[in-house]
Amino acid sequence: MVFEQLNRSNIQALWRYMPGQPYNWSSKGSVLGEPPRQVTPLDVPEGWVASQLRRLLLPFASATGSDPRAGAELTAIERRQFSLVKAEDLRAVRFPNTFLCRACGAFRLIRTSDTAPTCPISSHGRLEQFSWCEVHECGHLSEITAPRCASGCRSWMHLNNTRDLNTSRWYWTCARCQRRSDDPVVRWCSTCRDGRPQVMRVPQTAAYYPQQVTVINPPTRGDYGALAYDGVYAAAVAQSLGTLPRGAEGLRRAGGASSTGGAVEQARETAEALGMRPGEELYDQLIAKAQKREDDVPAWDAQVEALGRNPETIEAFGEECRQLGLAWDAKPLTVQNLLDGDAGTQLEAYYQQYPKLISHYGFNDVTLLRELPIAYIVAGYTRISSNAVATTRRGTQTTQRFRFFPAGRDSKFPMYGVRTETEGLLFELDKLAVVRWLVDSGVIEDPDLRAQDEAQRWIFQFSDPVLDVFNAPEDPVTKAILGLVHSMAHRTMKALATRCGLNVDSLGEYLFPANCSFLVYANTRSNFTLGGLEHVYRFDLVDALCELNAETRCVFDPPCRRDFGGACAACLHLSEVACARFNTVLDRNLLFGTLPPLVSDLAGGSPHSGTEDGRRWRGYWSH
Repeated sequence: MVFEQLNRSNIQALWRYMPGQPYNWSSKGSVLGEPPRQVTPLDVPEGWVASQLRRLLLPFASATGSDPRAGAELTAIERRQFSLVKAEDLRAVRFPNTFLCRACGAFRLIRTSDTAPTCPISSHGRLEQFSWCEVHECGHLSEITAPRCASGCRSWMHLNNTRDLNTSRWYWTCARCQRRSDDPVVRWCSTCRDGRPQVMRVPQTAAYYPQQVTVINPPTRGDYGALAYDGVYAAAVAQSLGTLPRGAEGLRRAGGASSTGGAVEQARETAEALGMRPGEELYDQLIAKAQKREDDVPAWDAQVEALGRNPETIEAFGEECRQLGLAWDAKPLTVQNLLDGDAGTQLEAYYQQYPKLISHYGFNDVTLLRELPIAYIVAGYTRISSNAVATTRRGTQTTQRFRFFPAGRDSKFPMYGVRTETEGLLFELDKLAVVRWLVDSGVIEDPDLRAQDEAQRWIFQFSDPVLDVFNAPEDPVTKAILGLVHSMAHRTMKALATRCGLNVDSLGEYLFPANCSFLVYANTRSNFTLGGLEHVYRFDLVDALCELNAETRCVFDPPCRRDFGGACAACLHLSEVACARFNTVLDRNLLFGTLPPLVSDLAGGSPHSGTEDGRRWRGYWSH
């Protein structure tokens, strides 16, 4: 056996060299990744990502509900039968171990440890690796095997017509008697015994889809204890309602583990530092004011209970709110910070345009997060498609099975990840403007709201958490808000990409639909921060915002906007590495309004209005 070395960074290994993933090893041919020999614990607590992993696996468990094995993946998450690790080395074996003579079609399957065979016809020389294999949606990945000759010959088999990319035209013949085999190139799947695998060349994207989650601002394992109490999700919802301070400190305070203590404790420490003693008039006044300040703070848990939602819904909302709340610990830079820091300079006049322009495009605020901790975690993989349910070219539906990586000695499934740091821009929509947009579009009746916190409370009460990353929500309010936030995020990413020095596929999005917010971050998967988004925030944000509605049309309009859901590859779609929802729930009609009906529709009495549900949207950016 030959050992060769391949040097790659941890982030490169995470996306291209994982166990079960076929890839090219330099110029030596294709190989299949194997579990690394050495791993170290990832500095992200398993409990922190459990809810995200549950949402990732839920569509796969639901799609395979009739399968007796369905739900085993969710059980592994519930029982914490997984570990977050960082791969410290790379391992792979040659795959596939099939070799073919390009001259005569002689086919041979050998062992992994064997060297490449030679053709029985000596003048043809050594056989070449035949990098085609069987792939099935159940996770099956195997070499193509040759059948036995029907005449009983124990000779080599020839695989013919392989230059034709239509694999259904390939066929077997015996090298001795030249009899053509009646067996197809691929028979039934030997793993699940249900269906016929596809024949495809490896490495190829369809042979391995990493199923990953992106964790924004995760705590370290050492800090997790103070944030792991039972009511942390309700406390995170209270942060979004404004009854608790943002950031990890607010969550600690709600759990009684504040690093700085309450107002009274802080006042007592300050008084002691100044040499004051209990009983002194100034000391007593200071403590009394601090006590009054603590008493005036509304009971955050009562505010959350007043929403009237069940604990499961609060937990789902709280997971999103927790991610958003912790983002404020990532060294934020606000517009007010820019105005204060550059007062009296030439940039002051430029920054003074920001508040008006931000409000003009329906945002409440835009904040730069300069040191945003982020973790990429690959929980497992699927084959054939990244979705739980996919539609083939023939119109039939296939169900993909989620596969964990092979368990280690501790019987836990490893999930490989990388913790790094990046930069991001947090866009918060004007929640009152969102509610008014829903009213004007006929989605809801006017709830007569007057403040941002009232609008946030209304959204928590009358929308549902977004749990499925593959399918649109059923609730119309939730679907409308998600579509608006997601469509704005894609439009914003394209506007930023032209100015930050990164391709749009090198940016990523994180959606907070229940909070009417989204985060655009540098998804370069490198070990350093380029600073491109900070450059745009400081010097080019005006032009980036003005580009959001500079062009409302698509090259495929009007069909795109009327009949194709208002989104296609030419306008709103991004690559799968950049989009958090695989380009679902996108619609330009939400941003720019529904087009007027065609004359032919009016003449024929057709109610067709260019949207799937027949609704006429008032464009969020239609001023």
